[in-house]
Amino acid sequence: MSAVLEHAAVACNRVSHAVDWSSDGLAAFAAGRFVCLYRPLASDQRGVVCTLRGHTDRVNCVAFVRTHTADGLGNDSSVLVSASADKSLIVWRKGLDGQWRLSCRIDAHEQGIVALAVVQGRDVANDDGDWIATAASDSTVRLWRLTNSPDGGDKLELFQAISAGRHHMMALGLAFLPKSQVPVLLAGGTDMRLHVYVKQPESDFKLRASLQGHTDWIRSIQVATYTNTHDGETHHDRRFRDGDLMVATASQDRHIRIWKITADQAVRHDGADAKVDDMAMALQDLDIGNVGDWTQLSTKAHLIPVETSPGSTATYAFMFDALLLGHDDWVHSVRWQPASPKASASSAAAAAARLHQPMALVSASADKSIMLWEPDAHSEAWVYTARLGEVGGSTLGFYGALLSAHGDAILSNGYNGAMHVWCRAADKVSADWSPAVGTSGHFSSVEGLAWDTSGTFLLTASADQTARMFAPWQRNGCRTWHEIARAQIHGYDLNCLAFVHKYQYVSGADEKVIRVFEAPRTFAQTLVNLTGVAESEDVLSKRPVGANVPALGLSNKAVFEGDLRDVDASHDYRNLSAFTAVAATSTSLTTALVQPPFEEHLLQHTLWPETNKLYGHGYEIVTLAANKSGTLVASACKAAKAEHAAIRLWSTATWKEVSAPLAFHTLTVTTIKFSPDGRLLLTAGRDRGWALFNVEKALNDGTWALEASQPKAHARIVWASSWSADGACFATASRDKLVKIWSKTGGEWSCVHMLKCNEAVTMIDFCPRMIAGAYVVATGLETGEIILHSVRQDGSGAWSSSLASVQIAASDLHVLAVKGLAWRPNFEPNGEICLASCSEDHSVRVFSLKLE
Repeated sequence: MSAVLEHAAVACNRVSHAVDWSSDGLAAFAAGRFVCLYRPLASDQRGVVCTLRGHTDRVNCVAFVRTHTADGLGNDSSVLVSASADKSLIVWRKGLDGQWRLSCRIDAHEQGIVALAVVQGRDVANDDGDWIATAASDSTVRLWRLTNSPDGGDKLELFQAISAGRHHMMALGLAFLPKSQVPVLLAGGTDMRLHVYVKQPESDFKLRASLQGHTDWIRSIQVATYTNTHDGETHHDRRFRDGDLMVATASQDRHIRIWKITADQAVRHDGADAKVDDMAMALQDLDIGNVGDWTQLSTKAHLIPVETSPGSTATYAFMFDALLLGHDDWVHSVRWQPASPKASASSAAAAAARLHQPMALVSASADKSIMLWEPDAHSEAWVYTARLGEVGGSTLGFYGALLSAHGDAILSNGYNGAMHVWCRAADKVSADWSPAVGTSGHFSSVEGLAWDTSGTFLLTASADQTARMFAPWQRNGCRTWHEIARAQIHGYDLNCLAFVHKYQYVSGADEKVIRVFEAPRTFAQTLVNLTGVAESEDVLSKRPVGANVPALGLSNKAVFEGDLRDVDASHDYRNLSAFTAVAATSTSLTTALVQPPFEEHLLQHTLWPETNKLYGHGYEIVTLAANKSGTLVASACKAAKAEHAAIRLWSTATWKEVSAPLAFHTLTVTTIKFSPDGRLLLTAGRDRGWALFNVEKALNDGTWALEASQPKAHARIVWASSWSADGACFATASRDKLVKIWSKTGGEWSCVHMLKCNEAVTMIDFCPRMIAGAYVVATGLETGEIILHSVRQDGSGAWSSSLASVQIAASDLHVLAVKGLAWRPNFEPNGEICLASCSEDHSVRVFSLKLE
């Protein structure tokens, strides 16, 4: 039996091509080294449902491949392609059992891949394979044929490599020329031109045009096939003809350009000279010229004769059609609304044109806005019909945005990696878009985690300089996990944290200071609303209302109800940081939520007030621990010599040191754990040893007595330690691939059992209760694996171990070192318990297990 992955939180990568959305509602996005699968419009709003492992570096691009079905309409929900900074290109395929598997992997380039394109449009043909194009930092564009291999899998074959010279192509588009099966490749990048490559019969792709217009790097290219019929009605536009290719390009020059590729005239070669229509020749010379210094408005048509089949040539016109102005910063992405099957059409019409392409375009920009563009019904102009985005917060806008297949939802990835979702009414008439619950996570290594003392919610600390809280949202018999607060947004990488009690925690970062945080009242009320776990009114009333962050400050100040009354009376909100990046108003500070907050709310209104700072350490804080009663906090910092490796003890009543620093270690202490009864303090670190200090035995100078120690307990650094629930033994985990169980026998603490692992052990945690007379131990490895062991002692005192009956599936594991493991303190009524983990791979995971 395997564990169930209840929640995976990880941020989308900050790249323009990180997200794709299939017609059946399945979205794929690049997150660290994973490809995450996610259904934004699912009724349960679960978030990430699966993480695909295969890449060894950051994933930069994902794209669904349309495969043909019996009705000829195609299916884009079963084959997925991803490309990465590790130079690899991977094909993922969904099996009959609904599971996604790595079908094919190749090293496609000499350097990291930055752009990816698959064939899009109405006339998709894959009789001899699907076309895929990739661009990389090695200044090449490569074209691939995706075919079925003899073993039933997929095979990628290199068709052609195109050199971009000293420039880099950063965006690609693939399509078939109108009324033909001739592939055309569109590429743009640092030379600011749109390059058009056309495949020759029985030959390679050749450069046929380089179109000027943009004045900065091109970031995105999207192709759509224009259709003038929908549901039996014909729509006339004198600029376009059915089958024309509409090409949208986005650039760092803040502009979007729309280009048109249209079939001009077919001319057969019958021995006579080929002729081109006089009007087309006239179009070739038409040029309006320059308007200002910032752009070129030109309707010049580039006429290109293309041999579509042996003995037949068609002339195609490539020309600029529209310039879309509206964004104030780099435009990272443009995407057309996906083509959809016609609801009603004759079989003859369906054979000629099976899909309808809506003329709707969505763009994402660094100016914190997303714009939806559509052609005006009464003119030839393109106008934006909706503008969405973020207000406030220290972010740099959006990297990508996509429209759903029905045009009723927009999905976007922002600067902090959150997936934003907006929806509108099904009639599509209303211009009002409403935000929906999305998904979020850390965008850098997650260094530590801890459950609150009641086990209601989970707190994580990351090198992305934030501390985030995740909790289950209980409603109508459904439970899903979500980020409910961003308790700390810091200026230093966070390294560790520990709960004092349910509504108070301490955190340590690369700044030598320990900070103490108290939960605001709105958090406690929101937690009650979401989890259904009741809280007494007396506890709620004592909470501060919220947090006030001064401009340019790393600290914040608790705001109480009296402060808000004074502010409202004077109407002077400056003391509430109304003009800072993380501003909070009196309304936002007092409003409890009944659903998980949106990203904009998390950025600005969910901070926990900081109530104390603890000074004393000389270097970056590495580890923290609090005893079960919440009266003491222990801390340690980085150390290269013994005087800095001492552990400091703080009273939570006064937040002052209660004794002289505890000295034993000679190098950095990496782990501190209080025993369940709070009597003993266990420490271990880089010097490979551990020590036990007894709180009940104070020396004359007030320091705790050293009860036991083992200077060379392991052969390598000790990364983690954990006490058993009954306090009878503890475990240490080391880079030497060993977990050692220590117990007191004959009055001395000694190693009574060892667990041998295949890789270095970075984290360990005992289950909070014994299962069938055995300790259940979770171990996290440097490779990202999590292994569960059952450790028991028989009647004769002999110790033994075996793998637990429940294990975590390999597909649900991390891909980099596990940095945190924590069992939820409380069991569910059905006997299930949650195990939370975090890793250098940026992800936080919550597993549900039923131990036997």
